[in-house]
Amino acid sequence: MSLKIFPYFQPIVETATGCIAGYEALARMEDEQGNIVSAGRIFADQNIPVKERIEIDRDVRLQALQKLSELPENTYLSINISPEWLQYLESLDNLPTLEMMKRVAGDPSRIVIEITELDGELEIIERLAERYREQGFKVAIDDFGTGFSQLDRIALLKPDIIKLDMSLLRSGALNQRGSSMVQMLGEMASKLGSKVLCEGVETEEEYYLALSCNAVYVQGFLFSQATEQLQPPESTNKKVKDLLSHYRDRAIDATSRNHWRAEKVKSELLSLREVLRAATDDDDLQHFVAANHLLRFYICDRQGNQISPNYENSEKGWIKDERHKGYNWSWRPYFFELLGSSDTRNRMVFSEPYQDIHSGQRAQTAVLFIDDKRILLADLLDEQQEQDLFSGFGGMPASWIPEIE
Repeated sequence: MSLKIFPYFQPIVETATGCIAGYEALARMEDEQGNIVSAGRIFADQNIPVKERIEIDRDVRLQALQKLSELPENTYLSINISPEWLQYLESLDNLPTLEMMKRVAGDPSRIVIEITELDGELEIIERLAERYREQGFKVAIDDFGTGFSQLDRIALLKPDIIKLDMSLLRSGALNQRGSSMVQMLGEMASKLGSKVLCEGVETEEEYYLALSCNAVYVQGFLFSQATEQLQPPESTNKKVKDLLSHYRDRAIDATSRNHWRAEKVKSELLSLREVLRAATDDDDLQHFVAANHLLRFYICDRQGNQISPNYENSEKGWIKDERHKGYNWSWRPYFFELLGSSDTRNRMVFSEPYQDIHSGQRAQTAVLFIDDKRILLADLLDEQQEQDLFSGFGGMPASWIPEIE
């Protein structure tokens, strides 16, 4: 079988500078009509003998590495390696990529090895990553997030870069649950000491979501398809500058709306606090009419023990739910953040936004003192969730603590 397969190079853009930081080498071929298309299917074609597929893969890799002499200053080249081929190696001491680097006299520090599969034997993958790192290469994990079974592997391999799976990014831009998942994965990658690369970025909304995931790098059709030649690093600078300008404008607008909403919520909860201070029984609550975004409220003592039922807001008034009475919520961050304040009387703390279990909608919890012994906790629907065009600015930040007059 005679196939002509060659590398094309897709830019990897650095969010902080807007310039191209690296290039991923992707296998391409000509179809019957002469169009340049992905050659990915060739490497999975069981009709092609394994050894032939390995040789094709190595040939494309060598062609890509031969581009190192043309690599712009302060950029890197990213190449894909599948652990699937490892079983056909005689020894990890003689890795084909290392031999190729000797042939092209390349600098390993400018190469990122993308490990494209994590389903193989962990011990071998770990040794592979260590071997490359010993020689000066950087290591990336591709398509991270496709399964939580990968988490132990990520912690063990300690990759320099984690690429978030493009399908996760796409679903994240379209629904709240997906965006929360992507943000969580991005935060976790950062905490593990890895740089986050969001791939498959095709729209402005996906780019903004990538920023909210602390992405150091982004990659996708929004910036460029893979091309035969290495594009100049500054070629993406204007595009990113315009996107960031738009992002800032939207962020400022969303922040203003959040502050306005916080003042509105503060006024409503202060009114509820006065009712609770004066109330002698549940009948006194029936005269308090709350806005629809107040889902429920309950009362805890200073130790975090829930001393009241949940009061659920409904069209029929307040409905009591006794099931959580006696629970302890002192372990929640917003609770001890309130208790740790030097001026508890004049503080109100908001939790991070979350998905409310009962309503399935995005919500936050507000916490403030009723008196010296009791604390009010109110679950609030995030009214901005349908208005915000991207998830990074939904809800009031947990650190935002308004003064109470």
